[in-house]
Amino acid sequence: MAARRPVLIAAIFALIALLAAGPATAASPQKIYKDLADNGRLDGDYSRADIARALNLQQVVKTDRTLTPPRRRIASAPAPPPKASAAGRVPFTGLDVMLLLAGGGPLLLIGVGLRRRLALGKPVEMIGS
Repeated sequence: MAARRPVLIAAIFALIALLAAGPATAASPQKIYKDLADNGRLDGDYSRADIARALNLQQVVKTDRTLTPPRRRIASAPAPPPKASAAGRVPFTGLDVMLLLAGGGPLLLIGVGLRRRLALGKPVEMIGS
């Protein structure tokens, strides 16, 4: 059991890293407001979804008590219409990643176990023989 513990810990950390990857890449509205408040323009690279989420909040998020909250500006260019190929598509939910992990994780663990067993010189018993 002690030999399997590092593999189990590594698998748990890998799973946590995959689950936390999506939200970690999104910019918070506070970060966008601070970037906009320092010189009146956005200096960072933000996705359209992050900017839309920050500017369309029901309640303005306070970033600093000394600064006034940014004013909403009317966009000079209208938003582009949605592409015809994107209509009817389901957004990415992470389900396919979870299915790959559920199918490939046990296979990876079996492979690591077989490799250790062969490295120790123990014979591998075949099922049904």
